[in-house]
Amino acid sequence: MTDIGTPAFEHQETDSHAGNIENTGNMLAPQEFQASPVSSHHEETGNSLTPHFENLPQLSGQRAGIYWLKGKHKEWICSPLIVAARTRDASGGEWGRLLVFADRDGREHRWAMPMSMLAGNGEVLRAELLRQGLEIATRPAQRGKLLDFIQGADVEVAARCVTRTGWHGDAFVLPDRAYNERGEPIIYQATSLEATALSRAGTLEGWRERVSAACAGNSRLVLAVATAFAGPCLGLLEMEGGGLHLRGSSSVGKSTALQVAASVYGPPEFVRTWRQTDNALEGVASLHSDMLLILDEIGELDPKHAGSVAYMLANGQGKGRANRNGAARVAARWRLQFLSSGEISMTDLIEQAGGKVRAGQEVRVLDVPADAGAGYGLFDHVDGHPGHFAEALKASATKHHGHALHALLEGLADNVPGHRAWLSDRVQVLADSMTMDNASGQVRRAAKRFAVIGAAGELATRFGITGWSNGEAERASSRCFAAWLAARETTGNSEPAAMLTAVRGFLDVHGESRFARCGNDAAASNVKTANRAGYVRYPSNEPEYLIFPPTFKQEVARGFDYKAIARLLEEHGALITDPGRLTHKFRPAGGNPGNFFHITPKLWELEL
Repeated sequence: MTDIGTPAFEHQETDSHAGNIENTGNMLAPQEFQASPVSSHHEETGNSLTPHFENLPQLSGQRAGIYWLKGKHKEWICSPLIVAARTRDASGGEWGRLLVFADRDGREHRWAMPMSMLAGNGEVLRAELLRQGLEIATRPAQRGKLLDFIQGADVEVAARCVTRTGWHGDAFVLPDRAYNERGEPIIYQATSLEATALSRAGTLEGWRERVSAACAGNSRLVLAVATAFAGPCLGLLEMEGGGLHLRGSSSVGKSTALQVAASVYGPPEFVRTWRQTDNALEGVASLHSDMLLILDEIGELDPKHAGSVAYMLANGQGKGRANRNGAARVAARWRLQFLSSGEISMTDLIEQAGGKVRAGQEVRVLDVPADAGAGYGLFDHVDGHPGHFAEALKASATKHHGHALHALLEGLADNVPGHRAWLSDRVQVLADSMTMDNASGQVRRAAKRFAVIGAAGELATRFGITGWSNGEAERASSRCFAAWLAARETTGNSEPAAMLTAVRGFLDVHGESRFARCGNDAAASNVKTANRAGYVRYPSNEPEYLIFPPTFKQEVARGFDYKAIARLLEEHGALITDPGRLTHKFRPAGGNPGNFFHITPKLWELEL
């Protein structure tokens, strides 16, 4: 892990994990940042100096900071600020400057600023610098010189910038540091550092003993913590993103699971809420790439957007948009593991808006019953009252957090190829152990998702991070996979079962009211049927339904491909068809001949 070197600020406070870059190849030596941040504006002419910027110390009656000097005249521009490096991405675009400064509390700030923020009057740039704690002159003429200073700084040090966190080759980039760099430094660059709540408090030892180890034996808690470790492992394995959703009542303990997962990364504020627009969620997702995104209370998500949001978060790509000139902008991209909670499922939310749940949505957001079934809500076992146990865990997660992520990344950086190979093998073994030979592709995809989580937890245990015994994370992920499978009620693909449910549901609701009887029941045939959907006949004791094609396509098969439903029913003997057609030509007694979707009693015998 490396950091861009440390400037010589008085009274600065530095993170104990931060270090200076060693002078290796293009790396930055610490002494390069001890010099004054004066650029090529400074040019000596005889005994006088041309107008230039200079970093002056605090003297009697003089504030420390950047000054504009012109003869004997000097203007204070801002508090001490170093332009530490020039940045650009791998393709030679996204140019920027790495700015390093300290706020009044002595806390160091490092921000890779896009050069595009110098366009116009620089108001957005100044607002961000002020937000981070840089002090800036208030007079318009002096404020403008800040832009001149940043743009005109002659910086020899070059760094590569990236616009998303996570894996870039074998290097992992966080907003404030990078792990396993090779060659020039890699820096996260964005218009603002108001991003993920990544911070550290307490100690790793305290977190391991009072948070992680205390979760052992509780499958949902261990699953939540292991899910946090799975975020960086997805990118290492080049797997697509996806999520877990803990579903259960408000008192079952879901918030405890979310907070212990969040403590791997930072404070309780790391937990976000579903109460956002789909556009806002897109921005949030891009800030958590190759990490964990935690979203609480899915019931607050607009049902109209639920299905599209599930795809968006898992697929890792935002909407296509145009810039002010009408040209296409590059869509935001990410890859993340997300952990959700709520009293209802994503399926429930989609159906609230009248939508149908697709198989792809189901396997992208795996719905896990939050109740472990042991009589303690989310917990499998507790010492004492479950409420006291939950409060103690939350308090410990507030006091000790943020260290586990860095410990994981340091461990991965030690041997990226070796750990990638170990994870890949372990995921395959665990996924195979969860599934049976006749399991569908959807079930196998879900098993692999749980297997990644279990393997990530085991890897963290191997690094000495969790305090768990070997196998703890894998047992928890296997148990939760079994709970998911039991709630799903089938080891096959879910879409055929959903299609079957749709047909049965329509006939159960409308069988008596919208289908006219035909056949030998003359009395019944005189009954007027409003909004008729077709006919029903009883050649035996079981009904057969003849459904008008428009009704079948628009109502019975709503949300599905009607041809797919018809072929499914035909395959299982529940639909009578004519050769080369999906319909059957039939003449109801007292009616006109026509083509119908002819449903047989076999429909109610099918088990998919």
